Amino acid sequence: MKIPTIRVTILALIAFGLLSARARADDITVSNGSIAGWVQISPNTFGLPADLSGIGCGTENETSCEPMGVFNFNVGFGSSGVINILDSSGALSDQLHFFNDAKGLGVVTFISDPSLANALPGGTTLCTESVSGCVASFPITAIGGSVITVNAASDDEAVFDPFGLGADPSDQIQIKGATIVSTPEPDGLVLLGTGLLTLVGMLRKTSLSR
Repeated sequence: MKIPTIRVTILALIAFGLLSARARADDITVSNGSIAGWVQISPNTFGLPADLSGIGCGTENETSCEPMGVFNFNVGFGSSGVINILDSSGALSDQLHFFNDAKGLGVVTFISDPSLANALPGGTTLCTESVSGCVASFPITAIGGSVITVNAASDDEAVFDPFGLGADPSDQIQIKGATIVSTPEPDGLVLLGTGLLTLVGMLRKTSLSR
């Protein structure tokens, strides 16, 4: 008896879909390269707590320093840019900078008042903080065409926790369209996809021999 071709075709499509899902998930990765202060909230989200007394920077609203957030990607960006967040008076409160490093790999940095000595001139305004802060997003196109979405959040000295730090943060960043390097789950997709392709081969061989 011949095994229907449609079943073999469906199994093959599912297998290739699972394998391509792994390829897509592993295509872009990001890691937290910040020296201190920034903590991981969830697989794609990081935050800078308002209480930085543990690293000698004090606490909001009178922090003496706020460490720069550094997020390193395994792919290059198609462009570079400066993104500004303004406080309620219109002054610079935070600045994000995306660019390629000396190796041609993408980097996103996040600096905040009172550590704006290295702020870059110009840039695009992302949002202006209200009493409850601000949350806004901007896209980065990687070399190859993949789009990474960066959601940035900054408070205005009020309690503010849009991304779930579980404590009052100063700033938060959420990265979508990239896999955090510490997340291993896609490996299971490869095993399942490979197994299905093996089954497809066996079914075809059985079908031809009958």
